[in-house]
Amino acid sequence: MGTSRTKIAAIAALTSALWPAAALPQQGGAAAPGGFHFGYGVSTTLTVDDNFSLVPVSPGSSTIFDTKFDFGISSVTPLHSLIIRGSTVLRYADIPGRSISGLEEPTLRLNYTTGNRNSKFSVDGRYRRVDREFLDPFQVEAEESDPTVDLLGGGGTVTTRRAGVTYQTGINGPLGFTLALSHDDKTYSGLPAALPPATAARLFDTDTDRVNATVTARVSPVTQLRFSAGLIQYNATDLVQTDRRTEDYSIGIVQDINPVLVLDAQVGYTNVDTTTLFGTTTRDGLTGALGLTQTLRNGTVFGNLNSTVNQNGTRTTFRFGRTLQLKTGRFAGSLGATRGPNGSTQAVASLSYDQQINRTSDITVTLDRSASTNNLSEDVLSTKLGVKYGYAIDSVSRFDISVNLARTENIDNSTAPTVDRRTLRATYTRSLTPDWDLTGGFALRYRKDSTVAAGPADSNSVFLTLDRKFSFRP
Repeated sequence: MGTSRTKIAAIAALTSALWPAAALPQQGGAAAPGGFHFGYGVSTTLTVDDNFSLVPVSPGSSTIFDTKFDFGISSVTPLHSLIIRGSTVLRYADIPGRSISGLEEPTLRLNYTTGNRNSKFSVDGRYRRVDREFLDPFQVEAEESDPTVDLLGGGGTVTTRRAGVTYQTGINGPLGFTLALSHDDKTYSGLPAALPPATAARLFDTDTDRVNATVTARVSPVTQLRFSAGLIQYNATDLVQTDRRTEDYSIGIVQDINPVLVLDAQVGYTNVDTTTLFGTTTRDGLTGALGLTQTLRNGTVFGNLNSTVNQNGTRTTFRFGRTLQLKTGRFAGSLGATRGPNGSTQAVASLSYDQQINRTSDITVTLDRSASTNNLSEDVLSTKLGVKYGYAIDSVSRFDISVNLARTENIDNSTAPTVDRRTLRATYTRSLTPDWDLTGGFALRYRKDSTVAAGPADSNSVFLTLDRKFSFRP
């Protein structure tokens, strides 16, 4: 539990891809600039797609005219940080079978943090409402991702909401305490009656409440103990009306074996009670994790073994990996294996590689292959690969091409469908002025769903975008 639960209150909502990179405080490695900062962006895109709904037999071409408005406000002082981001789309679309006009896709994100060197209090929240046909499965944010649902087709509207609060004290003291609470919910509306049964069965409302408490005790300069307890309450309006309560307890230790080698180990117990229309089932068992990290001159090498328990049983995963700081880039990768409740074993892997090849070109490669259990208690293996190459033609123009591949498939004899998605996207961007950019390009999409008897679907589209971004700091 410990580490994964603590991440619940992480400030993930601050890295929204909806915000123009040049118009907002950069997150991640560096803190937001101090003081007050306001950024605003407008982008207008005209798209023509020969099979926008991505169905096996195209009903005809679609024309979509979107104007997106987004903003960001940040106010940062030594004690407080407030960041608000929002966006909406003014859309006019002519799609076979329906027309759209008006404001769509409202999105709002908020994060507030206050504290000092020994304590911290943070609040985060988000709201998003979007037409499922306009969702790009390769741009779904991690906190909203469901490996099975993301790749499915069909229309309707999905609304996601989240609120979380975290309090941490004793950060630099011998005794520390962290309390994290969060609520997440997802609702669907307007789902077409013509959805394939296997797709419709996976689109249902859910809400999840999480509470996690962790106590840390630094017993020596090189040893820290932690004690964690967590509770997850999950409710769904699926066909069997699932209610699930997960209790998790663990005790762990972080030990500096030497100045460059760290051991992180824990043991715990998990109990999962699942209630449906057919009664209550219980899964419980011991959990554990063991990790070693060696710091090297230019990065780290690590290995970890963990065992978890959920409604399907015990899953054990082993990974070893390497992080590397390159002269003009970064590399992080891992490779391993996972064994599920029914005894089947699959390879798992991750990769994040960024490289500035030379003054004019750069490349990014990402890979994630992992096993998980979805909202229908199906064990699935999800694989995502992304490659992006960029070439700066001159000081005001550049060419970019990206390829994204994704596949979800059932494992451990689950009933999850096998779904393949592929996207190829190429763009040419030219800066008209310091504030205005013009981008044109094309996209090729492909989807194959094992539950759709009519076969795979593909589409071709061209688009033209004019966007402007600016920022203000008093």
